[in-house]
Amino acid sequence: MQEYAVPVGQRVRGDDMGLLRYRTADGRLRFWTLKEIIQGKSIQRVTHPVFVVFPIAFASGALLLDVLSRFALPGAPLAASYAMLGAVGGAFFSIITGLVDRSVMRPGSKIRSVATRHMIIQLTATAIFIVDLAVRWSDRKMAKADPLWLVLDAIGLLTVLLGGDVGASMVFRMGYRVQESDRPAGQTLAPDQVSSE
Repeated sequence: MQEYAVPVGQRVRGDDMGLLRYRTADGRLRFWTLKEIIQGKSIQRVTHPVFVVFPIAFASGALLLDVLSRFALPGAPLAASYAMLGAVGGAFFSIITGLVDRSVMRPGSKIRSVATRHMIIQLTATAIFIVDLAVRWSDRKMAKADPLWLVLDAIGLLTVLLGGDVGASMVFRMGYRVQESDRPAGQTLAPDQVSSE
């Protein structure tokens, strides 16, 4: 691996980072770990909030389409079934990114216990989405949504919204931030490497 030196007094900038590797404060190239990539550090973004909108949006759409199908909107149950499939897919990515974020929280801390509650609620919502999808899939081309689908849609949506509220309280009430700075995890700068901006 080739090493590059960062001149004294020069700050490590965001353009010293790539999708697969970055330059450390002492100038060496280091590959991102899978965990750091999942967290979005290689793109300087937090990933979990990006994915959490999908299960909520798709579950809301499924419920709306199933309700509209009861008023004779053609094709609505089929579209709602695909929306529920989208909710399950979005939940998968939310779960993966959320688990990685939870793994960096200190065991036994208050924030981790709230994160665990958030995780349990969201896993429950995902299980409801999967049951909803399994129940409806073989009859997805019906003219009107089965009342059971509406019940499962509503319960799943309320559950995921409740879990989302718990997640939002971690950020907005408790002030938890997954990524505190624009530097890679574990990277610190010596005082002589920080430039005034």
